[in-house]
Amino acid sequence: MSNNPKKHSAVDVTNLTPILEGDLDDVALFLHHHMNNRFTQSEWKQGISQSWMPKVPNYGFMLKNDAQIVGVLCAIYSEQSIAGELKRFCNPHSWCVLAEFRKRSIELVLALIQQKVYTFTMFSPNKDGLEIFRYLKFKPLDNHVLILLNWPSAFGAGQILEFRNNQQLLQHLPEPVAKHYQDHAHFSWLNYMFFKEGNRYGFLIYKRRLYKRLGSAWIMHVSDAALFRQCWPAIRAHLLLKHGLFTSKIEARLLDQPIKSWFKPEQGAQKFYLSDEISADNIQNLYSELVALDL
Repeated sequence: MSNNPKKHSAVDVTNLTPILEGDLDDVALFLHHHMNNRFTQSEWKQGISQSWMPKVPNYGFMLKNDAQIVGVLCAIYSEQSIAGELKRFCNPHSWCVLAEFRKRSIELVLALIQQKVYTFTMFSPNKDGLEIFRYLKFKPLDNHVLILLNWPSAFGAGQILEFRNNQQLLQHLPEPVAKHYQDHAHFSWLNYMFFKEGNRYGFLIYKRRLYKRLGSAWIMHVSDAALFRQCWPAIRAHLLLKHGLFTSKIEARLLDQPIKSWFKPEQGAQKFYLSDEISADNIQNLYSELVALDL
């Protein structure tokens, strides 16, 4: 939530309304001014209008005072295949409320989670929001982050692939994996790596970051945890020699078992989910603000 001290009318005539398509320009401008001006209004709009569902009920909720936006909680909706069944997800994000209206903040969250047909994922709560989501029975995800050294080795399994075109790629990737790639391929700030061992094919998504002032890969998604671990020698060598990335960071929850490292695990940002039907194992970073915005 924003700590912006800007003052408004002392009379509380604040209304809670859904964010609809016609509101996106105003919400994007509000977020540019009050949450993060590193993103332009256009970039904010592109991020908050993203969805992976044919018809969305809203793009979140907002508070308006005298026709002016004073708080927002945006939402990204998606349909994801879980164990062969299509499940609906809602990813609340970009929670920003001006200081004078902070007491109304929780109404934004309640308005979203009262939509009972969704699994909710909250991946970027601020410090003040941690206790709120715990109080609302959101379950914490394992936030341990492994730091892995990217070093070449003459031994180890795995092969890194470079597909010449989309058709060739889709011929090799399993259908659910291919859909994950297709749903995210248009984001220019995401990087992809394809790998195989035997007849099994997979891919990972990463963002370029710095760790101890050196290039590092923040691995956000792996399509097959066991295959990723088997191919790790080839993956780490490729990240170093081809892309100049000396380390990799990956959430422990994305792996089927730990990978040995010289570094101690770190605690990453706490993430939460709320669901009556989905387990933590099925919660991934895709279909969220982590990919829709260049965070």
